Amino acid sequence: MKSKWINGIMYAALGTASLFFITPLLYVMLTSFKTENEIFRVPQSLLPDALYAGNYIAIFESGNNFLRYFANSAIITVTGVFFVLVLSALAGYGFARLPFRGSGAMLAAILMTITIPLAVFLVPIYLMEDAWGILNTNLGLILPNVAVVLPFAIFIMRANYMGIPNELEEAALIDGCGVFRTWWSIMLPLVKNGSVIVIIHAFYNIWGEYTLAKTLATKPDAMPLTVGLTLFKGEVWAFGMLSAVIVLSMLPPIIIFLVFQKQLIEGISQGAVKG
Repeated sequence: MKSKWINGIMYAALGTASLFFITPLLYVMLTSFKTENEIFRVPQSLLPDALYAGNYIAIFESGNNFLRYFANSAIITVTGVFFVLVLSALAGYGFARLPFRGSGAMLAAILMTITIPLAVFLVPIYLMEDAWGILNTNLGLILPNVAVVLPFAIFIMRANYMGIPNELEEAALIDGCGVFRTWWSIMLPLVKNGSVIVIIHAFYNIWGEYTLAKTLATKPDAMPLTVGLTLFKGEVWAFGMLSAVIVLSMLPPIIIFLVFQKQLIEGISQGAVKG
């Protein structure tokens, strides 16, 4: 009886917390299908009178290059996630299975960067990219985003490698596998769930990153969606069109989560059991 009460309280708390996160998303989604008159009507209704697609059409007729912003974000995010995944998989394996003198101090130094505010690095990054001639380019946003996300990704992958029995590596060594073959054929497939956590974490952080993008991409053609979205405001607030842009910008992260949610939950559960 007591456990049922506890479960009931937990479900009620989780349901209440879920409402706080879902309600704004639902409101923006419904607003994107309203006309401007409906949005400013008092009292305002939650549901639109009819599904109005004009806000989505206006995105492409407004003169703002939405597809260009979206393509920039897609290129920066996909490329950044790829490099984060590859580098963290290699570095995590090295720190977990191939210790060397000073590896502990190096790992601590890498993880310490997580605690440093990003604003501290903006001026040095800007000056370096200006000297290298990669300001207002996709490459100029890919490199710093990878650097920001990589420390946490290395930490996750290292923890996953640490949970694999040493006997598997010993068996591979007996069979004549080298270090790279052991990593590629045996170790990497066993940390699949950890890789999914890295993919989702990197995707969410790079796709939604604003500070670096605002500093390093000042030309419209180089702007990702997070910065380009601000140009949709214009002289008059078009809340319907802005809501439609926000909905479209939310779709890729939502799709990524839906595709990998099973592996994500398994990875988190394994981490909790190991912990």
